[in-house]
Amino acid sequence: GDSVWDLLAAQRARSLGVGLLSGGYGREELQQAGAYRVYEDPRDLLEHLDEVGVRESPG
Repeated sequence: GDSVWDLLAAQRARSLGVGLLSGGYGREELQQAGAYRVYEDPRDLLEHLDEVGVRESPG
């Protein structure tokens, strides 16, 4: 998510929250809100999917 609220929603859903700096919040704010990792933008996240435990779909 790109906001503190997105990360709080991830926590409520018992999901892994990943932060993106594209929403106007700083790295520290997103980390304090529970981000597992924080990336610059969606492209940066895609380049590091292996860090967040994303699996390829079968088939």
